Amino acid sequence: MKKETDELGLAAVYLARALKQEGCPICRRVRESEERWIWTVLYELSGDPELHEKFAQSLGLCREHAALMAQVVETRELVTPTSVARLYETAVSQVLQDLPRPNRGPCPLCELAEKAAERESFFLGKLLLDPEFWEAFQRSDGLCLPHFLRVWRLAPEKIRPSLLSDQRARFHRLLQNLRELQRKERFDVGEKPTEAEIRSWREALWRLSGLSFSEPLIKRG
Repeated sequence: MKKETDELGLAAVYLARALKQEGCPICRRVRESEERWIWTVLYELSGDPELHEKFAQSLGLCREHAALMAQVVETRELVTPTSVARLYETAVSQVLQDLPRPNRGPCPLCELAEKAAERESFFLGKLLLDPEFWEAFQRSDGLCLPHFLRVWRLAPEKIRPSLLSDQRARFHRLLQNLRELQRKERFDVGEKPTEAEIRSWREALWRLSGLSFSEPLIKRG
């Protein structure tokens, strides 16, 4: 019980910070978890036999997470290409053994990301029972559709109606802004689109599919 309380308190700190940033807070927290995993693996665990076994089974990371690993190596302190080489020596050796029929298991970072999304969604659902946290959530950009569905599934029954109402309201505003952007871009309409309308097409992309990030979120440590 104490462990869960401590974890909830820590989650509250990180999620409160994520709510102040652009886009879906769960997308952001999952991405931060991915980056921390990569940094820890490269800094501390590149020689770990269990991790090498996972890399042999998965043949390295998936395309998305391999690209993220490259970004972390290029931008973060204390990690070097040598650690990547050590891990991928195992993966490449496994490929050579298995050609022409390599058997690729699940990406270990995809598995971690799934657990992180479930954990953060569970904690957010609980935290939304707190009136102050709920107000902070309403002031935020809210959730993407995939993470809304996850949070709604995991949230206490008491908060679900409010959560659903909030998400409906966000989609109604988005729909209106998308329509207004199209209308005001017509040559025969002299009105300028609002900032929310200008941003609406980008919001539609992340709101329905999830937020993506062009560079690492964690710059140091």
